[in-house]
Amino acid sequence: MTSLPVVAHLGDDHAPEPANDPLRGQLLAAAGRVFASKGYDGTKIMDIVRESGLSSGAAYGRFASKDELLLEAVLVAVEEHSIAGRFDGRPVAEMLAEASRTDGPLDDHEAMELEAFIAARRQPALAAALTEARARWRETLVAPLIEQASKDGSASPDADFDSLVYLLQTLHLGLLVQRGAGQHAPDGDAWERFIERLLRSMAHPNRTPE
Repeated sequence: MTSLPVVAHLGDDHAPEPANDPLRGQLLAAAGRVFASKGYDGTKIMDIVRESGLSSGAAYGRFASKDELLLEAVLVAVEEHSIAGRFDGRPVAEMLAEASRTDGPLDDHEAMELEAFIAARRQPALAAALTEARARWRETLVAPLIEQASKDGSASPDADFDSLVYLLQTLHLGLLVQRGAGQHAPDGDAWERFIERLLRSMAHPNRTPE
């Protein structure tokens, strides 16, 4: 089984970052486009090299395998497109409801994320790396949202946040599958209102139903 050296670098301050290595960022951007269009199994390292316009040495000097390149591309995309960054300043319940949209095709970073989870079913090392990444995102991306939700009234402090987070992760992946297959909610606005009511009810377990 191909190893994933990037797993050891999660949270490592010495790991190269795209901003400090323009060629690495160029490869990651190309990987996102290729994985999104061809899928994990249909992608070869040389496809990414050609898309990036760089040499094969630039790729192999930075990534040990296709798995490593896919994983880092997903990690970068998730952090760059986090809900908090896209809907800054809005109540958390509204942010999550709007982020649970069902219309339109997947964009490149969404398609790549879906490909990573599909590939993880047959690649235990990739699955383990995604698990570790989710644990890191729990602290870096989710914890600030939980704090904000408690302050803006989207959730009460005694809510079961671990279960809520897992529900949202499951909903997110399920919607990627649905949208990827062209299956959309009959009424997008009604779906968004439903999701917001559902999240608010789960986030306030002791509130008497209206």
